[in-house]
Amino acid sequence: MERYTTISLINADVRRRAEIGRGLAGIRFHVEPYESVAEFRAQGNVQTLIIARDEDSSLADLLDDMRVRDYWAPALGYGPTLEPVRCSHFMLRGLAGYLPDPFDRYDIEALLDGAATELTALIDLRAGAADARRRIRTLTKREGQVLERLHSGLTNREIAEALDISPRTVEIHRANMLKKMDAKSALSAIRMSVQAKLML
Repeated sequence: MERYTTISLINADVRRRAEIGRGLAGIRFHVEPYESVAEFRAQGNVQTLIIARDEDSSLADLLDDMRVRDYWAPALGYGPTLEPVRCSHFMLRGLAGYLPDPFDRYDIEALLDGAATELTALIDLRAGAADARRRIRTLTKREGQVLERLHSGLTNREIAEALDISPRTVEIHRANMLKKMDAKSALSAIRMSVQAKLML
């Protein structure tokens, strides 16, 4: 968790935001307060630990924003009650953890320290998937079709037949695809394709 030095705190209640900010003083993070997910989206840094109050649709909005903009940052939700089904739903969508409110810096430290290895692996996995999706979106439709068929195990000749183009054209699309994806080989591109489909 050393890579994150900032907590982005999202809470519509200005008093509670200030109270939490003061309570987190001295923890190993700098706290940046936001009134809403929209304000965070407009001004926030995505290289941050996000703590968002579970009210209205704020957590859903935050997780949707991460998916749509292809980034992932560790996000913790908090609310007055821990409803297991609701917590599980958000965690399956990408939330890293859930805290009861009120909470203090020791609750956050315990959660982060207790799950540091797993959370770091999850951060790397989700960030890698977001990066792979960004790279794949740079491909043309035809380059994407070549990648899909490579993923299916087809040879250049088989891809050419399937797409009704020449093998040389497949080679050109394949070379352009590898360059755009910054992949050293077709295997690396296929690996990114698999990674992009993780935890959408």
